[in-house]
Amino acid sequence: MALNEHTSKISVKGLLMQAFLTGWERSDKKIPQDEYLESAIRVIEVLQVEPESVYAEEGLGLLDGDEVDHLDDLLRADGQWLYYGVEAENFFLLQWYPDEAAAQAKLAELEALGDGVQYLVDMSLERANPSQAENFGNSAPIQLRS
Repeated sequence: MALNEHTSKISVKGLLMQAFLTGWERSDKKIPQDEYLESAIRVIEVLQVEPESVYAEEGLGLLDGDEVDHLDDLLRADGQWLYYGVEAENFFLLQWYPDEAAAQAKLAELEALGDGVQYLVDMSLERANPSQAENFGNSAPIQLRS
């Protein structure tokens, strides 16, 4: 299926926020939502964006002055996004699937590996208290290197 101007889109930044919100919803919620989002964003050191996937490496975060790339790039918002992260290897991947059934099949494969955290990204979630976490990458000290 070819993309056209009627295909719904989401920014990379928007997708990351939805993935982190979904992660918070699945957590024990001992950390306040905004703090969870902020900490998830701050550890990203490398961000690679392709039309149907986003790959990030985590670490100690970036130094001030590094420029942000790709946060405003648009990705597909139709279909289903799947989050897969392996904390021991300091990375996570967001992958697009054409429908929930295809994403569920991949989710089952990843769960069988047992080496990471995986879940379907819930695009309907909203932040309880939008704050500076919402504006990461906009001349804040939180910067991403592509």
